Parts: sequence; structure tokens; C-alpha cells
Amino acid sequence: MAEPAAPPGAQPSDEELEARWAPAFAMLFERYHRRVYGFALRMTGDAHTAEDIAQRAFLNLYRKPPPGTGRASFKALLFTVARNEAINEGKRRGRRKEASLDKSPEAIDGRPAAEEQSARREEAQRVGALVEELPDDEREILLLRQVEGLTFREVCETTGLSRDAVRWRLARAMEHLRQALTRRR
Repeated sequence: MAEPAAPPGAQPSDEELEARWAPAFAMLFERYHRRVYGFALRMTGDAHTAEDIAQRAFLNLYRKPPPGTGRASFKALLFTVARNEAINEGKRRGRRKEASLDKSPEAIDGRPAAEEQSARREEAQRVGALVEELPDDEREILLLRQVEGLTFREVCETTGLSRDAVRWRLARAMEHLRQALTRRR
């Protein structure tokens, strides 16, 4: 037998709120897990560590749901938690985080010719190696903005940086990549 609904104007019980939160959270998990995992994979270079980071990020948000203040999007908050988990993991391991753009969790839809596929893979490996050489602050901004597609506002919310700082670091990262690609050709 279902509990009677609270009278109009009354605060819902904790149980009623949790009953609403769990299905909503499941939908958010389905929507963002792959992207958070991909971001963590590019930040750490290790599939198992990336999965742990993604799981911890979601678990942290499930245990303590974000306040509904509207100051930051759920996506920005989620990537902030994942970023912090990746930073903490790097500190725990005591080594520099690795990034690779070619380690994408998504499968290729079309099957281009073998030579084209090989050329794309080689180019992705070259760019991935160059991204690994970027300073952590530049690599992080590049991954959030260019790979994960977060808006400038979301990157600012995720990193706590100003819009100008994000733009400057992104421009610097792109310039470093451009120079490195030019040197290697």
C-alpha cells in the first residue's frame, strides 16, 4: 500500500525525495558516464583508474546531491568532481598524469579504408603524444573544452578559473600543439 501524498504546501519526506533522486540520478549516470570515463581516461592514461575515477565521481554526487542553486550545471559539477578525483589519484600515485586522445571509449561507426584508418590512428597517436607533453593546466583545459565539449562557462565552473584564464590556457595549449606539429613535420 502506497504512502499517502503529503498535503499541498508540506515538505516532502526524505524518503519521497530519495525516491525521486534515484531514478533521476540513474538517467544522469546513463547520460554522462561514458564522457566522464573518457575524460578520466585521457587524464590518467589507464582504463582501470579511469573507471574508478568515474565511479567515485558519481558515487560522491549520489551520496551528496548538489544543491539546486542553479549556479553550475550538473555537467560542470560532475566534471569538477571527476577532475578533482583525477588530481587526487595522480597525487596518490605520485606520478604525472598521462593523456591520450586516441583512447576513446566510443567505437568508430564507419569503417574507412585500411590506409586511411592507419593514417588517422598514427595522427591521433602523434597528437596524443604531444598532448601528453603539455603542462597539466593546459592539457586539462584542452581536454575539457576541445575533447569533452564543455562550454567556456562549464570549464570555468569545473576548474574555478576565470573565463580569461581559461581562454588564455586554451590558446596557449593550442599554440604549443601547433608549434610541436610544425616542428615534427
